[in-house]
Amino acid sequence: MAAEWQTPLGADVVLRASGGKEFHTHKIILSLASPVFRDMFSVPQPTSIDSSELPIVDVNDPPEALGTFLQIIYPGRNPLTNDIETLASVLRLADKYDAKDVLDAHKDYIPSTYSKLPPIEMYAILCACGREEEAGAAARRVSFASLQILDSNPLLQLITAAQYQRLVSFMTARDRKTREIVGRHCGDIVNGGGYPCCAEASHLLYPGTIVAAIQAAFEEDPCVQVGTALSWVASAPRTFPPCRPDCKYGVVELRKYVEALLADLLEMGRNLSWEDPHKK
Repeated sequence: MAAEWQTPLGADVVLRASGGKEFHTHKIILSLASPVFRDMFSVPQPTSIDSSELPIVDVNDPPEALGTFLQIIYPGRNPLTNDIETLASVLRLADKYDAKDVLDAHKDYIPSTYSKLPPIEMYAILCACGREEEAGAAARRVSFASLQILDSNPLLQLITAAQYQRLVSFMTARDRKTREIVGRHCGDIVNGGGYPCCAEASHLLYPGTIVAAIQAAFEEDPCVQVGTALSWVASAPRTFPPCRPDCKYGVVELRKYVEALLADLLEMGRNLSWEDPHKK
């Protein structure tokens, strides 16, 4: 949470947030941070009967977000906030008031503070801050499961329709290529493909189950690491017993097979173009 707003000396205008909370501020600082406020204050304001009263501007912004917004634009203040909903509101205020300094303040702060956020939230924040390249890196980790719950997330409001469609297009291309890779490896194990195996369905069942598990895990977390996936089969037997007494394929190199499949998936994930994910 950001520190509580402390009224500065010499304040000459009051911003009144929703709920009636008032923030004493300086016109000059607001004007330097925001052309919207600069234009607002360039218009002559009605003179108060009581000259001791400061002019009040009703902004109807959430008080916590407005307080954090002011912390950012005021020199020497602490702009940091750990609350996602507050951050979303602050970034919306940055857009409303065209206050570039707010976005700049978070550009250096976001990677260290929000690195543990779900990838979909990182994508939204980075898009709002204009960090397109890093947003693309975050998109590589977004799963379809997280996209389905985005509608209930306040950060959805930070994403433009174009940014949302670009993310969906990228994920669709990744899903198609993932299925192509898994399908090719499934074909290898069924048709031989360099992997010693038996044509009996019972002998193919176990490696086929491994393939399905890896595909499901990759779709859930596109950043799945080879080492992690290998741990899933670490306790599995290194060899498959013959499916029948006369079966000559007693050994299936499961670990090598898993490594090859995951290597292809990870290479695809790294090389998939953010600019044009559907290119061949």
